[in-house]
Parts: sequence; C-alpha cells; structure tokens
Amino acid sequence: MAVANRYTPDLQALAARFTALAQREPEAAMNLWRTEVEPLPSLLSATVGRLADPSLSPSARATLTARPDGNALLLRWFLDRQDRPAFPRTQFFSSAVAYAFCEALIQQRGKPAASAALREGRVVLLGLRQDTSTLANKGRGVYDDYIVVLNAWGQRGHAHLFPATTEPTAQYAQRASVTASGARVDARYKDVRFKEAHGADVDKDGIRDAGRLAAGTYFFTELPRIFLKDRAFWASADQTVERDTDGDGRFTLADRDRIDRHGVGRTMYIHQGGPTTNPAVNTWSAGCQTVPQNYYPRFLASLGARPKFFYVLVDCR
Repeated sequence: MAVANRYTPDLQALAARFTALAQREPEAAMNLWRTEVEPLPSLLSATVGRLADPSLSPSARATLTARPDGNALLLRWFLDRQDRPAFPRTQFFSSAVAYAFCEALIQQRGKPAASAALREGRVVLLGLRQDTSTLANKGRGVYDDYIVVLNAWGQRGHAHLFPATTEPTAQYAQRASVTASGARVDARYKDVRFKEAHGADVDKDGIRDAGRLAAGTYFFTELPRIFLKDRAFWASADQTVERDTDGDGRFTLADRDRIDRHGVGRTMYIHQGGPTTNPAVNTWSAGCQTVPQNYYPRFLASLGARPKFFYVLVDCR
C-alpha cells in the first residue's frame, strides 16, 4: 500500500497480509508493518492492529514474541486493548476506512456474537462515547457522540455515522430539583431547568443518582409501542449502568457504588432526541441513547423493518 494513499488504504487487506506473513515469514511481516502500516495516521495504524491481533494463529504469535520488534508490537496491541481508543474527531476519508475502524473496535471490544453478526453482514450498531458532563449546555445535553450503523439495510460493508448522545442530562437529575425553601437540592445545578427526576439511589444518601449505560455489548429489538411519537428500541435483557453518586456531572471511579446491574432494567432505550436545528439543543436523554430528531428518519431507514441488532458501546478518549 503506497504511502501516497495513506488516508484511504485498504485496512482489512493490510491486516490480512500481515497475519498471513507472520505465519510463515515474520521478517517480511515486520517489514510490512514498518513500511506500510506505521506511516499511516495513528487512528488508521491502530485499526490495522485491532484487525490483525485476534487473527494471529498461536504459532504466528509465538514466532513474533521471539523477535524483539515483534514482541514490542504485541505488547503495544495488548496495551491498546486496555486503553480507551481515540475518538474520531475528523471525518473519515472514505466509507471503507470508517467501516474498518468500526469493525476493528467491535472485534476488539464487543462480545464474539456481535463480531460474528458483523461478519455475517447483519446490522450492528457501534456507540462511540466521549465523556461529557451532564451539566453541559445548561443540563440539556450535547450531541458529541456517534452511533454508527454498520451493514445498514441493503448496504453491506457500509458505515453510517449519526450524531448522538450516550449520556444523561442534568435536567432529569433530582439534584436539579427545588426544595420547599426554594433552594436547589444541589447548588451546582443552579443553571439547570429541572424537568423530572430519574435514576436510582444506589449509595443510600436520599438522592436518586443519574445513570449512563456502561460500555459493553447489548442486544436490542424494537419497543412494542411508540415512544416520544416515533419508533424506539430496547434491550432484550437487563442493562448495566454507571451512577454519578457524587453528583459532579461525570461518571468516574470517584463515584461510590457506581456500578448498578439491577436498578435500570431494560429502560435505557435508543430513541429520538430534540433536533439540532433548534438553537437551544436538547437531547431528551435521561440515560438513553438518542439521535437528533432531524437525523432520526435516516437512522430508522438504515435499520430497516423490525430490526434486531447488537449494540456495542465503547468509551473513547
């Protein structure tokens, strides 16, 4: 792959060539990595590694481990699995590159059933989340995440990126409510226009804690009723959420008793949110995954009729 095509390379082909060479010609495999993969932008070279890593045979992995450069590469891939992947902050240069990037993350972070569904050409969704405070935009939320539809209806091998939010907004936090004395339950929420309280009091301090869907793999089907005047989707099993127990608007290790495997049931849906055409954008999320109203018809069309799909949610940096 020529470096001149460094923004639109065939990443799957590069990964396949590397794994094939690693099996029989490790020197040639490492030369391929140095000359054709490492010169790529870091987002793309990381994608090749995520595609190649699980495809290596045990013997090829052992051969690479015996080489200093091969062992260093395998260590880099190991560390990549432990770290949050980089959030794609610029547009991909081709749909093929976008698909490869998403395929690699599903292969690396999703459950095997989700990877198998993708290989079979079935619709699979990928959520790409960057941490944002629930207090952002005066507690109305921002669409700074992506939900990607892979293998959209009738379009195998394509990736359709939709702006989305995967985090709750402070307007649904009990902390934003007003007490009988007229004060906010939590003064940090003074700029938030409170709607109604959602969440569960997992740390038993008398305040319901906002939650967001934990990174992982979920299976969704269509909700058997209209929600917010349109189709929506719910998980087939109870979901796991993270709770903001200290109320700072973020979901971190500082939150005591933060992992909640029972308090939300299946109620963190995928549904439409407020439009981006409204100057006062509102994502309508109390923890659900929402796509803007003005993008939602295209989102539904990409899923097709009566869809059932895996949804892999990934925390990015």
